[in-house]
Amino acid sequence: MTGPAAQTASNGDEITNVASTVTHAPGTERLFQSGQPGSATNELQFIQHGDSRILLVPQPSLTDPNDPLRWSLTKKWVTFLNGIGYAFMGSVTGPIMAAGMIPLSLTFNTTLQKLTYANGATLICQGVGNIFWMPFVIKFGRRPVYTLSTLLMGVACVWLGLASTASYTPFLIGRAFLGLFEAPIESILPTTITDIFFLHDRGEKVSLYGLSFSALIIQRLGMSWAFYIVAMFIGLNLCTMIFFMPETMYRGARPSSTPLDDAEDVKGVNVEKVEDAGASNSGDPSAGTVTGPPKKSFLRSLALWEKPDARVSLRKVFLRPFVLLTYPTVLWACLVYGMSLGWNVIIGATVAQLFAEPYGFDSQAQGLIFLSPFIGSLVGSWLCGSLSDSIANYFTRKNDGIREPEMRLPTCVIATVLTFMGALTAGLCYHHRTHWIGPVFGFGVLTAGAQVGVSLSMSYALDCHKELSVELMVTVASLKSLIAWIWTWVINDWIDASGMLTVLMTIATINVVIHLTTLWLYLRGKKIRIWIAERDMLGRCGLQRWA
Repeated sequence: MTGPAAQTASNGDEITNVASTVTHAPGTERLFQSGQPGSATNELQFIQHGDSRILLVPQPSLTDPNDPLRWSLTKKWVTFLNGIGYAFMGSVTGPIMAAGMIPLSLTFNTTLQKLTYANGATLICQGVGNIFWMPFVIKFGRRPVYTLSTLLMGVACVWLGLASTASYTPFLIGRAFLGLFEAPIESILPTTITDIFFLHDRGEKVSLYGLSFSALIIQRLGMSWAFYIVAMFIGLNLCTMIFFMPETMYRGARPSSTPLDDAEDVKGVNVEKVEDAGASNSGDPSAGTVTGPPKKSFLRSLALWEKPDARVSLRKVFLRPFVLLTYPTVLWACLVYGMSLGWNVIIGATVAQLFAEPYGFDSQAQGLIFLSPFIGSLVGSWLCGSLSDSIANYFTRKNDGIREPEMRLPTCVIATVLTFMGALTAGLCYHHRTHWIGPVFGFGVLTAGAQVGVSLSMSYALDCHKELSVELMVTVASLKSLIAWIWTWVINDWIDASGMLTVLMTIATINVVIHLTTLWLYLRGKKIRIWIAERDMLGRCGLQRWA
């Protein structure tokens, strides 16, 4: 047997050998411990799960109550849901144009393909904007970027509401600025997830984030009011963010989550439990506790920014995403993520073109079509959330508690089958002019598969390179924007020239070919990660983690 599940150890010595590779393979972590703890792991914090112990990865601070990993579950979820609201409101501004394409083309006296360029302007500016926003996320923190980006998004939506009844040029400019302002939506929330949640329960959170990229669009009041309403919700989100979304970046020291050798001594970690994290520790409570800094007050947590991190070089952070493209694990995630999210752009840009004729759908009916992708996203989120975690946990237990990022990859089979079958169903039904429910149902199946691809690629990349989560998501999101931007330049004219069936099946085939590379990654992923660590391209380029 090959792959990560085949690395199971059969005795204690072999377990120690497997654990010793953790420092050489980015992303490999000890997650479960069965039976009685040994001296190699008895100082690590864990939660009890049946007969085994789930070791907390990363390990929270033992003395600092301000560590986001030690926050109460309620505080974590309130913070996370604020981020979900931010990502949703940012993502809804893209496909919100879908049901209004024909009215906008009549208002501006232009073609659908030219109008799609406005979507392309948003996408390419998102990709470029990410590169400039995210260094500030690392140096100044998440909170100032969340608040400023949200404020500017609201301003851009008001601008677009006014421009949608004016002319094409100001509308196009507004879409470009919207892309720049909302660029962090695809990078900052995955980083927040790694800031506040442990590895063992991170998958479903990433899936919920991916779900926020599927917008439910029902237009009743015209294109301008669609943007005004979004601006109102963005304003509400900004208010809740200011009061209930504290800074999640942590600069303090944390214990290593790597199992230690028997000969190594552990200092200062003997505490009874980590209160807010829900974790317990097997150290001797009688040894006493170590005091840490005081807990921040609610008023102190309202500060919009912290003191800049002197260790961070903005130049290095800016350049790192370009180097990450040389990592096979990151390049795979970029391609899968980009092709999966590209379907949102394709569906959004073509709904008006496809359903005005022969089905005679008006703008409101075209908006209701997005109920199907929305439901598909719900299904996809479950498949790549709880199910993906269950599959990864199964292989982890078989591997004596050692988690390899590749243990998530079998879920890609679901993404491949659903994406291809959904595209085939939608294409055939539309080609043969069946009842409208046929292609609409196909869109739902297709979106479920795309959702699995989005969440899986993101989870895998973050598991492999969690210490570079911000730079990683800049790389993934920027390449995704480039792929989606290409579709906006060709998709409408391509459908006119070749038909929906040919276009959908061509794109679905490209998806399948890219998904098939997952098998190679599943079999060779750990060796690739070791090769990445040994090659150390960031270090060779002088772009190491700290200045």
